[in-house]
Amino acid sequence: MADEKMDEQFEEDDDILVLVDDEGNETRFEHIATLDYDNEWYILLQPEVLDEDMDDEEVIVFKIGTDSEGNDLFVPVEDEKVLDGVYQVYMEEMEKCDDDCDCCDHDCDHHHKDDKKD
Repeated sequence: MADEKMDEQFEEDDDILVLVDDEGNETRFEHIATLDYDNEWYILLQPEVLDEDMDDEEVIVFKIGTDSEGNDLFVPVEDEKVLDGVYQVYMEEMEKCDDDCDCCDHDCDHHHKDDKKD
């Protein structure tokens, strides 16, 4: 799966995405975060069923692209520099969240510590 592009298919339950590889195999993922790094968009996903060699905190980073028809494609990221950069952005976003907030993307309704209050 590491070298394969995945087509996106959303399911409307609990931030679960179903990705379909080039061979038609479906894998269910939990959406962890969507982040902008170096003017590119990346999505952090964790397989719903972890491989036996995966840590329960481990995520897979995909670069979000589009195919010739304009559909989203998720391309696995293997470049260590990019992975480190995306992880750093993720950690910075997590630090902004209040202690009781478990979100990690920009779609939440909470106020970050550095937001100005009216």
